[in-house]
Amino acid sequence: MNMETTTHSDDGLDLGVYLALLGLTAATLAASHFSHGGRIMAVALALIIASVKASLIGFYYMGLRRERAMMFIILGIGVAAVLILLVGILPDMTFGRF
Repeated sequence: MNMETTTHSDDGLDLGVYLALLGLTAATLAASHFSHGGRIMAVALALIIASVKASLIGFYYMGLRRERAMMFIILGIGVAAVLILLVGILPDMTFGRF
């Protein structure tokens, strides 16, 4: 009884995710120089980009795309953390204490 197993390689996908992370890092750097909307917009944009980067790392490098329930738990924790950071940072920036 010979059972052959096939392995699935995600090398192309891994490279694509890696390049996307590099591009998002460049976008974060560009967002730090974003002056059209002021500091509030730059920080909000940087946090959104960081959330996308964290999602990519979680889904592809930590294997959460194969774990449905765990994916939603960790994604929820990440979204809650970003919202807490936004709520904590925006008042300081709005009232000029930043």
